[in-house]
Amino acid sequence: MNMIDALTFILSGFSVVLIALALLWLVSALIGRLFAFATSRPPAAAAVAPPAPDATPAVTGIPAAHVAAITAAVAVMTGGRGRVIAVRAPAHLAVTWAREGRTEQFSSHRVRWDWALPGPPHVDHDQPPLGPAPLQSPVSRHQ
Repeated sequence: MNMIDALTFILSGFSVVLIALALLWLVSALIGRLFAFATSRPPAAAAVAPPAPDATPAVTGIPAAHVAAITAAVAVMTGGRGRVIAVRAPAHLAVTWAREGRTEQFSSHRVRWDWALPGPPHVDHDQPPLGPAPLQSPVSRHQ
């Protein structure tokens, strides 16, 4: 197989894949449009209606300015169709000391970058060998 045949084969396969992906995207977009048109949309004049006095969200400990900002963001993003039912703060945030302790604990562990290298088993040079120490002949300096 020469170079031109190989390039023709690769480009034809690439074009088939791109055409298939484009058709999948087109089908998905058409189905999305079909569902968008099937839902009924309220008129634009009724989109920004003031909430009823009893429909205020249940808020505890959250500033009123934050609730107003969240409500405005929901109204803008949903075109006035969404409503805020409840606003809750996170249950708890990790305290600084606990976060620092976890960071210190995780950073104390040694990262082994060579764990997946093929070859003989990994040997830690930080630890003494497990077997008996090799015998060394005493060398005297005064011979």
